[in-house]
Amino acid sequence: MLFDRTIDAAIPDWPPLTPADRDAAAERAAEFLRAQLRRAPLHIRVGFGGLFVAFAIFALFSGAAAGGPRLSQALTSFSRLRLPMVGGLERVIRSATLLSFFEEPSVLALIGETTPAERQEEYRARRRAIVEA
Repeated sequence: MLFDRTIDAAIPDWPPLTPADRDAAAERAAEFLRAQLRRAPLHIRVGFGGLFVAFAIFALFSGAAAGGPRLSQALTSFSRLRLPMVGGLERVIRSATLLSFFEEPSVLALIGETTPAERQEEYRARRRAIVEA
């Protein structure tokens, strides 16, 4: 599906992940963006869908629909068109993808950050210490 390939193309190359971790990160990023769109108001969903269809046609004619770096370049080229709101499509896709990607436990481990579960446990431990004091 072009949507999944677009999300995969928007995932950064740093930090380097194993192919399995990268595929899992791309799948969760696509799920995250789909979930965000399901929660969005109807006019946002319709607008995003319309822009994505226009991008799909653009990618098909530019020969980039197969995926990879050419699809990422096509997304950037599409966002530069002087048409209303086309730049918003790239911003939504890239920002949601990056947000999801940098919350991946495997990515957080590679960059030396704690996972959300670890941060929550640290907070709970501090809170218990305050309550018990």
